[in-house]
Amino acid sequence: MNPQDNENSNSQFFDSPIMNQNNPMDDGLLSRPMNNETLQAVLEFLRKNGLSETEEQLTREAGPVLRNEGTSGLPPEEAISVEFDAFVKHANECSDVIQAEFSQLIFPIFAHSYIALMDKHPDTARKFFNRFKIFIPECFSEFVHKLSLIEDQMTMRPNEYVRVLRENKVLVKLSKPTQKHLELIQTRLIGVKNIIAKHINIESADEGAMSRTMIESQMGGILGVIGKGERRHKMLFSVVKDELMQSIEKRKTKGKDVGKKMPTAQHCPQHDRIPLPPISEHLREERRNWLRDVGKMAIITPETPVSICMYTTINAPVGVASCDFSDDSSFIAMGLSDSSIVINAMDPMNKMKKLRDMEFLEKIDIETADNVHAQMFDLQGSQSSVRYTGHGGPVFSVNFSPDRRLLLSSSGDKTIRLWSMDAQRNVVIYRCPAMVWQAQFCNRGYYFATASADKTVSMWSTDRMTPLRMFPDAYGDVSCIDYHPNCNYIAGGSDDRYVRVWDVCSGTRVRLFGGHKAAIISVKFSPCGRYIVSLDIIGNLMVWDLAYQRLVAAEVTEQKGTKGHISFTRDGGVFAVSHGNANIQLYSLDNLTSSVQSTGAHNDAFMEPKINMEGFQIGSYPTKQTAVIGLHFTRRNLLLGFGCFGQ
Repeated sequence: MNPQDNENSNSQFFDSPIMNQNNPMDDGLLSRPMNNETLQAVLEFLRKNGLSETEEQLTREAGPVLRNEGTSGLPPEEAISVEFDAFVKHANECSDVIQAEFSQLIFPIFAHSYIALMDKHPDTARKFFNRFKIFIPECFSEFVHKLSLIEDQMTMRPNEYVRVLRENKVLVKLSKPTQKHLELIQTRLIGVKNIIAKHINIESADEGAMSRTMIESQMGGILGVIGKGERRHKMLFSVVKDELMQSIEKRKTKGKDVGKKMPTAQHCPQHDRIPLPPISEHLREERRNWLRDVGKMAIITPETPVSICMYTTINAPVGVASCDFSDDSSFIAMGLSDSSIVINAMDPMNKMKKLRDMEFLEKIDIETADNVHAQMFDLQGSQSSVRYTGHGGPVFSVNFSPDRRLLLSSSGDKTIRLWSMDAQRNVVIYRCPAMVWQAQFCNRGYYFATASADKTVSMWSTDRMTPLRMFPDAYGDVSCIDYHPNCNYIAGGSDDRYVRVWDVCSGTRVRLFGGHKAAIISVKFSPCGRYIVSLDIIGNLMVWDLAYQRLVAAEVTEQKGTKGHISFTRDGGVFAVSHGNANIQLYSLDNLTSSVQSTGAHNDAFMEPKINMEGFQIGSYPTKQTAVIGLHFTRRNLLLGFGCFGQ
């Protein structure tokens, strides 16, 4: 063959029109200079054909050209808007799970972009806010509203929410594929990259733990999700089972198959871990009386529904702010908005006795007198209703001591008051720097805890005027607390949407739970000590497992309210919930735990939570015009409710 013919044939081969038609990158594209538009066309071709590794490599090598996509030549304040718009569009084009993971980043990037703009360009900041606020996930709508109240630098500086965002990093959890995806985006969006590096911590999610339900159930907190480091503390959440608790458990499990349970001995604290007061003879007598009632205790199930006795007050024009029942259900205390406290005897035959004055008591000869106890009280002056006055603001909470000898109250006047039920007068005033939303005794008395508007929880004792412990972890008002049944821990719910558990011995925060979408208004430990139930103002109810620090279940309701209350049955299998409106709901913790065990996830720390589980709610009981603000189960599991008519 002639070499010239061979050369001509090769030339004809390369210039073939057929080959040019099959080549997706024609001479026009190949002849273009390497700019942003050309590279985007190539990247789109690689993305459509699934060549992700090639796309990633090209993105890294062509980073200088791809940077500032659409923002070259723009002022920084305009570049922020362009980059955020590109980030949102890219997130919305991703797959379902990756889109859910990226939704964790949208609000913190939006918030810090807006704060940065407001600091130097208020007019541009307002345009940015109005344009992009519709893209923020619904669970952050309250925080978006707080940002909307900022008008200029002067209103931004004292803003507490802005201070929290600037001083702390938001934590998000992303899977490894999503992190790689984010790295590619950051090569083109330098402004977004800088915000993430400065204000956001990214933690690798546990493999298999990322689903859309799991991600959305963790979102809502002011500083993002809960990190792995929060699981580093061991918690002694179990309760020592005495004769009374063993009798209650036998009554509950009588005639039933008992499944395998977690061993509790290794999770019980030592009896001398914290100094507890000795059990008084009065408390011993109370427990003996309770033990005699165990055989008559009703076990509430869907087949044997609860009996409810509802108490309504109709002569409180100023309104009732709080209430509490004594443990034996013999008294009810009401904290009124006019700063007074009213205590009523539930049994007209069991009136409240008043201690005689000091002059009379000094005349009693203790060694020779018969029935000294009867002589100490004025039996003829016994009353079925008593009013205490002394507070200077609405009484936000009232709580009886376990032996019913003391009453604890907290008020908007920044004081906590201790009242003697025998003397029927105020005996101690504890002064605080802020309003105290709730005060509660532990179940042994002596110690009590308070939740305040200064974002702290404090632990006190009745014989000291200053707190024994202060827990200043919260980023918002701590509006509700509860003492653990073994007295070693305190739980608090805050306006920052987190539930925290503190160890009263070491002062350490041992548990942190996030997932609420609004401020928390009530928290309650289960009688077994392993679970916490929390309630927020938009009606979401959540059950948390202290053993594995996880969300077990969430019940999304439309029962909005500002005064929540949770009460467990004496056996711990069912709990009642009120949201401060005209309704009471009952939920079965036994059904929930049985369902978790049946799925084999009771030992899985990364179990997907059960949302609106069938069989979890076992009853709903509306009232006509009475807002329910207090619930209490008697020793026989009769549910007592209390509310104010028309409130």
